[in-house]
Amino acid sequence: MTTSEVQEGKKRFVSLRIKVWLAFILIFTPVFIASYIWFYLYTSAKVLDNISGNLLDTVNGTIAGINVDHFVTLIENERANNPLCPPEAGSAENGYYPYENELYMEHVTWLTTIGDLNPNARLYTYIKGDAPGEVIGIGSSGALWDEPAGFPFCYRYISDGTKIYEGLSHRVDVWEPYEDPFGEWITTYQPIVDENGKIVGAVGVDILASYVAEVQQQIIRSGIFAFIVSYLLVFGLVYLMSGVVTQPLVVLAEVAGEIADGQYEQDLDGMRSGERWLDELDILTNTFKVMIQKVAEREKTLRKRVKQLEIIVDNTKRETEVKQIVESDFFQDLQAKVKDMRKRFHEGDENQE
Repeated sequence: MTTSEVQEGKKRFVSLRIKVWLAFILIFTPVFIASYIWFYLYTSAKVLDNISGNLLDTVNGTIAGINVDHFVTLIENERANNPLCPPEAGSAENGYYPYENELYMEHVTWLTTIGDLNPNARLYTYIKGDAPGEVIGIGSSGALWDEPAGFPFCYRYISDGTKIYEGLSHRVDVWEPYEDPFGEWITTYQPIVDENGKIVGAVGVDILASYVAEVQQQIIRSGIFAFIVSYLLVFGLVYLMSGVVTQPLVVLAEVAGEIADGQYEQDLDGMRSGERWLDELDILTNTFKVMIQKVAEREKTLRKRVKQLEIIVDNTKRETEVKQIVESDFFQDLQAKVKDMRKRFHEGDENQE
């Protein structure tokens, strides 16, 4: 057994179909993963854009519906008539809900209406406080809930971790989630301006950062499901298609094995793709047909030559054997005895005459 035969015997057989399928997986799996990552990042950015756009629309719509004169009058009346507006610094009673005040009810009803249109948003209004960086709450979209939430009226609040105070001078967008005592949010602040262009307060619209994270998680879950389904579907189809592509090669390999066993009667017409369109498999099939014919003809010729050689060899062998017999001492001695017997026989006939 040769070294090459030993090495061939140690190799494991892996079909061409499996090799094509695995090659496709190795090449396109990174492409699928990169596509999914791109899809996630793109969709997440779009979700954040939509949420931020929704915040801007909400804050603009809220300000458009606020009666600025009533807003100012509400603050002035409560400050004039209620000692809790604003409460003293450090007071245990920080803010209240003046439900008996019609202007307050008008204001928070409008905020609640906008909040109902966007259940994920929390709306509130506020004004500048007396201390540096301080704001005073006026109304909130949760004031009319069964359990009131959000800024109570005249609630004194100072935050070092938010940009709420900056919202009293210009619009501020906070798209990066931040945390305060009420939760984790993304927010837009925008000033409330009277007819003379004076800033009399501000509106804040919060959306829970958990809502954004939840949407992103939904994208991840949906994306992973779609990725797995499409991945399995695509590579399942690739496996089927690889079988279609490699099947003719498998047939040709089997035909080659039969040819090696001397079976030259092979029908390869069924492997042709068509009469009008040819491909490499058609060329290979035609080449096999020509090869089979030539191999069959050569074997036939060789068989004839072998028979001729066998006859020649037989004749040569026979002649050699005859020559060996004729030239042997036994044959020579026998031939001499025959001659001697013939001689005696002739001499006996002559004596009788």
